[in-house]
Amino acid sequence: MFKTFTLFALLSSPLVMASDYEPQKVVYHINYGDESRIGHTFSNISNHINELGEDSVEIKAVIHGEAIEYFMSAVDDTAKQGAIDTLKFMGTEFVICGNSLTGYQIGYDALYDVSEEDVVKAGLPEIVRLQQQGYIYVRP
Repeated sequence: MFKTFTLFALLSSPLVMASDYEPQKVVYHINYGDESRIGHTFSNISNHINELGEDSVEIKAVIHGEAIEYFMSAVDDTAKQGAIDTLKFMGTEFVICGNSLTGYQIGYDALYDVSEEDVVKAGLPEIVRLQQQGYIYVRP
């Protein structure tokens, strides 16, 4: 009985269509070292873009702390390169924390496909700055 009611409720509820969403500006906060979690976050970002369409969403992913290690290891890991390249191709902008680079005693050139323009002084203040510009904060 419960399963039937639940199925009926789901089927009779109006679904939200991609065309129902307003354009979105989103900042994803990524500061964890767990590669599986980073992979899931990248999937979330990809799904987000696919649902709204590349022209209806602007996504910035702020990378700091242990997440820097993912971009370090991507230099020699084609699977990670593919994951980063795919999201960049879809319009995701990766923002790299300069303080994290200093903490790891590396330059931006030690990371996969990061240029000087991708680096900000500090990741957390950048997240707040983006929120002040209307970006919605997401931390999967």
